[in-house]
Amino acid sequence: MDYPGNGSETFFSVATHFSAAHRLAHPHLSLEKNKEIYGKCARVNGHGHNYQLEVTVKGEIDSRTGMAIDLLGLNQIINDYVVEPFDHSFLNKDVPFFGEAVPTAENIALYITNVLRSPIQELGAELYKIKLVESPNNACEIYALQSDSSVGDTAKDQQLLAAV
Repeated sequence: MDYPGNGSETFFSVATHFSAAHRLAHPHLSLEKNKEIYGKCARVNGHGHNYQLEVTVKGEIDSRTGMAIDLLGLNQIINDYVVEPFDHSFLNKDVPFFGEAVPTAENIALYITNVLRSPIQELGAELYKIKLVESPNNACEIYALQSDSSVGDTAKDQQLLAAV
């Protein structure tokens, strides 16, 4: 039986988690300068977080399935592009992008936004928002607006560095 969807736009969110370590340090600055900018988060051996990730997509309810996106497909994309490469990793060393880009919550969320945008579009929905909770004290939200589509999935090619 077909779902009698009303043709309206819907927002659908899924949540997951991963554990990762990182060091907040600009690779071209001295240890002293990095400590001045990032405090104890610039310690040479890094530190870790149990990240909570929420991915929100926007789409039309499919009249056949009653869903805005293939949930199994969405979960597989998130697992393949985020959880597998990030979980139990040292982001600065294990994710090539963060060899040069400072892995702040903002840069991690932006990277995730950029790598998920295109695969989610291939499932017939649009990435709307990434929410990354780094700790009980801080979180970052990136809204993947239509105007940002020029960024595409070029996170691998961009170098996001903290202002110095």
